[in-house]
Amino acid sequence: MAKLDEIAELLTEEINGFEKSIGRLERVRENLQNLPLRPDTTEISALLKEYSNDQKKTIEEQQRLMQRILHKVEKSIQLPSWAIKLSWGLLVCILLVLGFSIYQVSRISKKEEAAYIKGRDSALGHYNAFLDGSPQAKELYQKWLEEKGKK
Repeated sequence: MAKLDEIAELLTEEINGFEKSIGRLERVRENLQNLPLRPDTTEISALLKEYSNDQKKTIEEQQRLMQRILHKVEKSIQLPSWAIKLSWGLLVCILLVLGFSIYQVSRISKKEEAAYIKGRDSALGHYNAFLDGSPQAKELYQKWLEEKGKK
């Protein structure tokens, strides 16, 4: 029985300690409820207002850019693909004709030289045939050459 009395005494002490702790907690709770606590949201409001202004500026800038793009698109001209292909084809033809013309012009001097040599050879052949067929004309020609060489 002595043991039971000791346990009962310990339980009584524990219950008294628990009641005291509860009393202290109630007083702290009452003090906290009576404390005038007001949260300060001015910094958060300022940040939100600044963010809102930044967003408005960004949206306005995007709208301005979109208006410029739409204006440029409206002013642009869309050509059909066949017109573009035809233009490229004409450009290629013009370049080919121009290149061929330049090539032909560059060959004119060679053609003139070849025609001159051919004409000279033909004339010399004709004169040589004439001089070979007419010995009197050949003698007169040689005399003329000698007189011309002396002068």
